[in-house]
Amino acid sequence: MIVDHSPAAGLCLLEADDFRGFKLRLSGHADSRPAIAGIRFVDDGNVLIGVDLVPALPGAPDTAEWREAYRAMVAYAAGKGWVDDASNAMRAHVERRP
Repeated sequence: MIVDHSPAAGLCLLEADDFRGFKLRLSGHADSRPAIAGIRFVDDGNVLIGVDLVPALPGAPDTAEWREAYRAMVAYAAGKGWVDDASNAMRAHVERRP
């Protein structure tokens, strides 16, 4: 699952049915830590993405099956310590593209 962001297009969800990986892909950013609503940088390589943000993104399927699979992914991540309960956000790796 890829949360994609570019200055021109904003946020969207790609590969929404891939529940085994989770990353933020930044395209065309000059700033290494751009300000993006619902996303907080932990360091240059990791972010916290709001759990409630992902299902609201363009590209997120609007089906009960997808929402259930997404909840299972969040629960798995929480079990690994990858969810920050205070901010209700899940850790993701950052990938940068020119």
